[in-house]
Amino acid sequence: MKNKDKYFMKLAIKEAKKANNEVFPNPKVGCLIVKDEKVISRGFHRRYGGRHAEQVAIDNLSQEITNATMYVTLEPCAHKGKTSPCIDLIDPSIFNRVVISSLDPNPSAVGGIKAILNKKISVTKNVCNIKSKKINPRFFTYHEKKRPYVIMKAALTLDGFIAESNGISKWITNENSRRSVHELRSSCDAILIGNKTALIDNPSLDSHGKGKDPIPIIIDRSKSLKKKLKIFKRTPIVFSGDILKSKPLNNVKIILDELYERNIQSVLVEGGGFTITHFLNSGFFDELHLYYAPKFLGSGISIFNTIRSIKDSSNLILKKVDKFKNDFRVIYKRKY
Repeated sequence: MKNKDKYFMKLAIKEAKKANNEVFPNPKVGCLIVKDEKVISRGFHRRYGGRHAEQVAIDNLSQEITNATMYVTLEPCAHKGKTSPCIDLIDPSIFNRVVISSLDPNPSAVGGIKAILNKKISVTKNVCNIKSKKINPRFFTYHEKKRPYVIMKAALTLDGFIAESNGISKWITNENSRRSVHELRSSCDAILIGNKTALIDNPSLDSHGKGKDPIPIIIDRSKSLKKKLKIFKRTPIVFSGDILKSKPLNNVKIILDELYERNIQSVLVEGGGFTITHFLNSGFFDELHLYYAPKFLGSGISIFNTIRSIKDSSNLILKKVDKFKNDFRVIYKRKY
């Protein structure tokens, strides 16, 4: 039974992976309905506010059945959000068993297992738990670590500079690379920069039509930025000396704590060298996206501004390399 459960749960995980960024801030979830060791229906959560995976799979049933098993990658929710509680859909006249991969870390959504057991349906949990949690790193980071999932992005020359010595950085990378960045922005709840980036680049920080626009965030300790900047055309979250401390490393924690309280699940850090350095040194980050262009400056502004030992790897693991014409992107994830 254990091996069969793993087999079907892996299929449910594949179903969950069909989802894209439209589900955020909800998690990606897949569901199978199995009868006599055959998959008779399946479904996945397609978009935020849409039907959950359990409902899709049940709606896709083409026949009346009994004594079926439901395989679902995340504990069915017991609360009413954009949709009704999933546990209400799990009918004991249809299901005699539910197999769950990961328990729901969202405190407002827990209680699904207890509700299912109260229906006299047996429950098996934690099947392929590690694999299913990897589908939703933002969701689990937010609820388990009580902070947003942090992605840092930078565009660099091949000799490692993010701007000329005078701060000019437009444009290091090509249009294809920038289009990729806009798509990345659209997948995040918020985007953060420092005041120097806001002043020198005057960015809009939107997704340029690639999806939803992230909430802009500025670190501006002295409140020196002028309201005529593009970023103020929307309503940014501004962190100033009213809340920030003198030590930048402490400020990273202060900022992330505040964003967590604002229900911001993911944040893209697009700041300059000092902002990126502070986040790197703090250890409060999860991914690093580096876009390289075939250019050399010889001198300029570095991505990193403190001194470290060559032995320090920051626990980074190479996950992906993408090519954008003559540019390339390297994605690292942090190992905990």
